[in-house]
Amino acid sequence: MKNFLKIIGIIILVPYIIIAITLTVFLLNYNEYGVTEIGGKTLITVNDDELSPTYKKGDLLVVKNQMPDEINANDYIFFYERNQEKKTVIINLGKVISKRKINDTETTFKLEGDVDYSSEYVIGSNKDVKVYSSLGSIISALESRWVFLIFIIVPLLFIFLYEIYEFVLEVKKNLKEA
Repeated sequence: MKNFLKIIGIIILVPYIIIAITLTVFLLNYNEYGVTEIGGKTLITVNDDELSPTYKKGDLLVVKNQMPDEINANDYIFFYERNQEKKTVIINLGKVISKRKINDTETTFKLEGDVDYSSEYVIGSNKDVKVYSSLGSIISALESRWVFLIFIIVPLLFIFLYEIYEFVLEVKKNLKEA
């Protein structure tokens, strides 16, 4: 029976540890817009219909970050767009009409609708995007503050408190023997 419980514990513990480490890495690699960037790629979770009809709600998009020189007219690009009223940032998709190099570090892109965007806000084009259906909903839920608190922080707190309890019992036992 002990072996069976040990196996069940391992079956539960290993995925928990993998999920906890992955989530922590995602959260530690947030950029200034609150989006995960790892190894030259940006992970975009589609939370609503802002990128439809091309991408559906719940999709996880892995977008290769690109330099302005790699983006040309007629490419569709992902970019950050600030909402001044709500003080939030959304990710949008737009078609490049033209681009203009300002200097060595700055390029502006004219998108459909005659709107100019700085290369500072551009993530990359949709040419090399990898789409994982429904995985975005799972990651978005796991990255939320409450889920992270309940499923990562609280269990770790209980494990920590249990270890302190065991340490105190061991110290008391050694004091009685002495």
